[in-house]
Amino acid sequence: MANPNSEARLGYSTKLKMGDGGSPENFTEIGEVGDLEIGDSIEQIEVTNHQSPGGRKEYIAALKDGSEVSIVVNYIPSNATHNRATGLRGKQGEVVNFQLIAPGETEVYNFSALVLGVSRSFPVQGVMQMTVSVKLTGADSYTAIP
Repeated sequence: MANPNSEARLGYSTKLKMGDGGSPENFTEIGEVGDLEIGDSIEQIEVTNHQSPGGRKEYIAALKDGSEVSIVVNYIPSNATHNRATGLRGKQGEVVNFQLIAPGETEVYNFSALVLGVSRSFPVQGVMQMTVSVKLTGADSYTAIP
């Protein structure tokens, strides 16, 4: 039963898709993605001068800087979005287009990211995982969910 005192929602069933680079581009859901945090920050430029009110530093907004994101998945070697031939393992140094679809949202978040690195873990007692480090680059956009 829903909590009558909160409108909070779970992130469960969020979908992260990767593009194939084709024209038109096709997007495939990345298999078994875990927790995900993504965002932007704005750099600041100090513009303090001798007339700054109250002797306080002043700043202006500079350019947006996309976050560095770690995409952690339960590693499945045969999954087309995980393997080296067609998946993220083979995309190091490349810019890949992504789509993020969160539950309850009416728009798809479209962004590009440079794949910085890929690491895999093989614990004796635990789930194999793959961590893909990406850096958001270029413009992002939102499109209506069809």
